[in-house]
Amino acid sequence: MFRRGWFPFLLLPFYWLYLLFNTQPVMIYDAVDYERLGSLVLHQGWGAYFHTLNREPLFPFLVSRAMALGEATGVPYHYFLKLILSPFLIATMVGIYRLARLLGARRVFAAAGAFYAGMSPALVHATLWLWSEAAALPWAVWGVWFFIKAWRSAAGASPLRRVTPYAFGAVLCFIGLFLVKAVASVVVTAYAVPLVLAAGLLFARRDFYRARAFMLSALIVLGIFTFFIEGYKGFNFRMNAEREVTTRVDWALFGNTVRRLVPLTGDRWMQAALDVPHPRLCFKYYGQACVFWDSSVSDEIGMRAQAYCVARGFSGAQRRNFLIGGSFRLMADHPWQQFALSLLEGSKMLFWENRLFFVSYPLWLERLYNNDGWVYGLSFLVALSGLAGLVGALARGDSGSRLTAGFVICFMLAYSVFFTNYRHAMPIGPLLIVLAVAMVDRVALKARKGREAD
Repeated sequence: MFRRGWFPFLLLPFYWLYLLFNTQPVMIYDAVDYERLGSLVLHQGWGAYFHTLNREPLFPFLVSRAMALGEATGVPYHYFLKLILSPFLIATMVGIYRLARLLGARRVFAAAGAFYAGMSPALVHATLWLWSEAAALPWAVWGVWFFIKAWRSAAGASPLRRVTPYAFGAVLCFIGLFLVKAVASVVVTAYAVPLVLAAGLLFARRDFYRARAFMLSALIVLGIFTFFIEGYKGFNFRMNAEREVTTRVDWALFGNTVRRLVPLTGDRWMQAALDVPHPRLCFKYYGQACVFWDSSVSDEIGMRAQAYCVARGFSGAQRRNFLIGGSFRLMADHPWQQFALSLLEGSKMLFWENRLFFVSYPLWLERLYNNDGWVYGLSFLVALSGLAGLVGALARGDSGSRLTAGFVICFMLAYSVFFTNYRHAMPIGPLLIVLAVAMVDRVALKARKGREAD
């Protein structure tokens, strides 16, 4: 990775250290809850944590370790949390490089993608605030890397002993992602289904050796992952009589679905479209009317529905049927409007490079990040590059590019029925960097060959 152009990477630690000592997380919204959960794990243990239905456990665990170091040294725990999260960013950079190389990108382009991740306002920001995104960063890019290696090994009729470690690596990474983002329970299940389809197709063709390799991969990835998810839900049911992963899925889905049922005028559609690249763009033209597309509206609807279920004394199963089942019934009653708004909501993830909030920066960075040219320019450039890379990957014939793009699409679809914040896209930001890098490398190589031919 550092054989050529290694010098810029040596500058990154100095930039990170500067941010370590000159930024502070703003304690608001989810940050307050994560601080509470970290303290709960540290002082009362996991029994108290799981005694009520709470958020995914990996990030609260990291917060608790930072708090333990803070209490032992008398230094604010935020500094230790930033240090703990730094290896997640480094692992993400290495994953971007390795996956880009796996997709055929040359070293200089793969290294450029890794370096960009180390400077990315959004990815670096994720290590500075008290929200969970940084802990989710490396899992998808490494999970896809292992998955592609398992797929190619199986397709190439490699011995099963070569396929197995890659399949185990993939499922461990996907479990890591689930422990930060519960949506992975849906994403990974959908993503791994082609392993079963490939096995079935090869059995039909009587290619039993390769079919066996694909089936083994499917059993490892889907089998272990499903067993873990169901075991986690079962544990929560035993502790809380709730067969759930987190506290937010059912009412968040209901609130966003009901919000989308409002008759939409031309102005409402335009507001929804302008809200995709950045809410500030919507407010610039429509003012306070854009609040309709903010999470506060859908959250209020969902929480009222949740309170209704509690007041009626619904059991967990009854509540899920009312909220989740009701959401899908409403979607079926208004399919086209729900589909169009889901498409807009999912496309927000392409704009993952929007600078996030709730961190106090040095004045010069604050001014830079609040400059409209920077906010819109960089996020639009990254979004267009990611979209071009995504389309190019689907158009290419190789399995690695399509499998990378497939994970991105599964992730976007899973979130599209909810209110989507830019931070939700952090796990697939590295994958979009890889796809963009691979696309730019192909274009550059083709252009060079064209010049040589002339």
